[in-house]
Amino acid sequence: MSAIPPYPIALEGEGLVLRPWDEELVAQMAGWGERGFPYHAFDLGHLRDPEVARAALERARAPRPHRHFVACENGIAVGRVSVNLEDPAGLYLWSVHVPPEHEGRGVCRRMLAVLMRWLETEVPGRSFVLTTNSFAERAHRAYRALGFTVESERWQFDPDLAAGMWRASAEQREALTGHVRFANGRWEVRVFVMRRLPGTPMHIGPRIGATAP
Repeated sequence: MSAIPPYPIALEGEGLVLRPWDEELVAQMAGWGERGFPYHAFDLGHLRDPEVARAALERARAPRPHRHFVACENGIAVGRVSVNLEDPAGLYLWSVHVPPEHEGRGVCRRMLAVLMRWLETEVPGRSFVLTTNSFAERAHRAYRALGFTVESERWQFDPDLAAGMWRASAEQREALTGHVRFANGRWEVRVFVMRRLPGTPMHIGPRIGATAP
């Protein structure tokens, strides 16, 4: 396996700058809008607590095989993504998150494209892997455009989603029919495992509604 690359100062491209977590960016993420159930595991309102924010930043900058980035557009934090460089399945992308106020402008595609290009240079020859809940259709469109395909699917226990299911209304549960099930005494979610081989073409599309510098 190739040596693990150190954090870059920044990664630039597609109208974005990907920066490692810092105090300023954590403060910006704490103010992001939230989508709520069933996407509540990505909501970052807890970062408004100074102690929680400090601990999260320490974890993000700890000397581990994970790299955590915040995508910025004209100095404004518009998305985040993390990668595990030592997952045996491949370069594992996780915490891919664009808050609702920044959706619809291709942030997810652009952010992942910049990160994957860097990784293909720094850690060549490895494929990219991610998992996504089957109900996250907007995310699936972005991943497919970037060259990901569904490798397999499975049912798995997600503690955050399970906790939300116990509080969900009948209408909210109905909307997740086919995506969530109650089995073996617990709630499970259907998950897709998606993979992208190195060098697969990426179709990023135009930047929609971007603010000029």
